[in-house]
Amino acid sequence: MDFRQLRQFVVLATELNYRKAAERLNMTQPPLSIAIKRLEADLGVQLFERDRLGVRLTMAGGVFLGEARHLLDGAQAALQVTRDAAQGRIGSLRVCSVPSAALALLPQLLFRFAAQFPSVRLRLSSGSSVSILGELQRGELDAAFLVPPASRVPGIEWMPMPRQSLLLAVPTSHPVATRRTVTLAELGDETLVALAHSDSPGFAGEIMALCQREGFYPKALQESSHALITLPLIAAGLGVAIVPEALCRIAMDHVAYVRLTDSSGQPLTYAMALAIQTQGVNPAVRWFVDTAREVLAETPGEEHGPNSSAVARPD
Repeated sequence: MDFRQLRQFVVLATELNYRKAAERLNMTQPPLSIAIKRLEADLGVQLFERDRLGVRLTMAGGVFLGEARHLLDGAQAALQVTRDAAQGRIGSLRVCSVPSAALALLPQLLFRFAAQFPSVRLRLSSGSSVSILGELQRGELDAAFLVPPASRVPGIEWMPMPRQSLLLAVPTSHPVATRRTVTLAELGDETLVALAHSDSPGFAGEIMALCQREGFYPKALQESSHALITLPLIAAGLGVAIVPEALCRIAMDHVAYVRLTDSSGQPLTYAMALAIQTQGVNPAVRWFVDTAREVLAETPGEEHGPNSSAVARPD
């Protein structure tokens, strides 16, 4: 007995007419009759009563009809699940993000992705750009949001995201805390608390380049290993910090945020990118990248990254 015989039986049991059943099955009546008789022989029971009035199900045939439909539905479900798994529509997706993207870019993307692919289980984590890249290269992650380094990274492809705005975080007692805007050049004499270059070389490099462009080197640089750890240092009055705008969503006592511009009044920004493995094997990554493209199309912004082109769609 196979699934083809089961389907032939179900169609005949539904139509109770060999000619109509054969037409639905795209076959002729004699092979259908032979197949049904073979099925009855395999089961050792009579499924149909046949007389000059037509075809009727026996009691055993009625019971078998319910079971046959259940088996066919189960087989179809198993086939669909298998196809969905191969296409990345079910399974899991490991995504990591630097804190600033977790507060801004990631929620919008995940909301869209979860709605479109509810059977993909998301496993989220956070870390520094350096640690995230290492995990991605080792195959411990499927996709990540991070500040891209200045140079290419072997085995990693990038999708540049809109550049993110920067703010100045200061103690509430600081003279500029009540101002709406401050220029970067005004920070030449300030102690700058920044992310450690060893943890986020891309972000630290951009801050250093911005300061140099404004004609100064940061004074008495203090470092933190995590963007969120920067805020307690500011609250303690240990300096000021150039931070991602997303951090202003975190209310912290004794910390104020001020808009930051260059000497021409232009807002300061930094790069953000979605990174995936070049040879990644998780098919769900394709849908995650497509969803990111959809979100990008609805989010105007300047795109920058290690390469000028967007990440290639994984197959």
